[in-house]
Amino acid sequence: MEDVCAAPAPKKVLPSLLLHPYTKPKRTDKGLHSRKPWKKVLWRKQHYPDNYIDQSFLSGLQRNVNIQVTDFWSLVADSLPISQHLSSVVVFAAVFVGIHRKKLSCGIVGMTSNVSAVGAFLLWDLVLSKPCQSRSFLNYSGLIKSCILIVLTLVGLSPILMSLTKSTSEDSVWAIAVWLFLANIFFHEYAVDNIQPHVRLHNSLSTNAALSASVVLASRLDRSIHVFFFVLFAVHWFALFPIFRKYIHFYSFYADMLMTLVLIMTAYLSLYLVASVTIAFVFLSSIFFISFVCPIWFIKLQRFKNEIHGPWDIALPKLGPNKD
Repeated sequence: MEDVCAAPAPKKVLPSLLLHPYTKPKRTDKGLHSRKPWKKVLWRKQHYPDNYIDQSFLSGLQRNVNIQVTDFWSLVADSLPISQHLSSVVVFAAVFVGIHRKKLSCGIVGMTSNVSAVGAFLLWDLVLSKPCQSRSFLNYSGLIKSCILIVLTLVGLSPILMSLTKSTSEDSVWAIAVWLFLANIFFHEYAVDNIQPHVRLHNSLSTNAALSASVVLASRLDRSIHVFFFVLFAVHWFALFPIFRKYIHFYSFYADMLMTLVLIMTAYLSLYLVASVTIAFVFLSSIFFISFVCPIWFIKLQRFKNEIHGPWDIALPKLGPNKD
């Protein structure tokens, strides 16, 4: 028999297409130098492989461009609207508990609310809004007509509102009121970058939730005149008082700080009188955590921020003929 020697198998040659996707191919083509420069765009047909990476690929990389380094006291000042609103909600709830327990007169609350609203309006009109020298009586007459319309509407609706939840148990009423107040807190507009009270969805949602909770609570009162004074107090407290707080914030930082301290101490004393010392202490601890602990926490976490920006973030369409 003849010995047949098998021919050795040919060596496999790896195609040039199996290059690593992040490696730069060798420039073996003589016509490569005559090609147009590579550009970092996907919408253009270029005479380069798909896995081509130019040396300038990461030249536009930027880190933490839009981060603003803030100090501790600036963050404390930004937390003042949160403390003010939480305190105002607590004060309102404590006023209702006092009225419901017959420890506080609803007439006194209504008259105090009206006097405070008139005084706040005069302070805003004469000092906070930087008025002009000449004033027209027509502006005041229109405002007086609006106030009279609101008062007459509440007077007519008070008997209806008083019987709104007569067939509902008190536990359900308290639960509905709590959820509505939570919606008011979460959707409230805490930003004070603009002094004009623009109509926004979340702000309207917050105000409507607070007024709905006030109507639900007012329906548990036993007299229509009490319902009228309580709902009028709610309109002053949740619809007008936030706007006044914004003007105070823009007028003076010290006035804003003083108003915050007054609201916090009023809320603390209200909880102490209608609830207990423990609940009042929990509220004060929560305000301390929001105003002082959270800013420190934010500053500590800011060093871990790693935001990357580059020319690939926003693609702007180019309309018109392509000249390339």
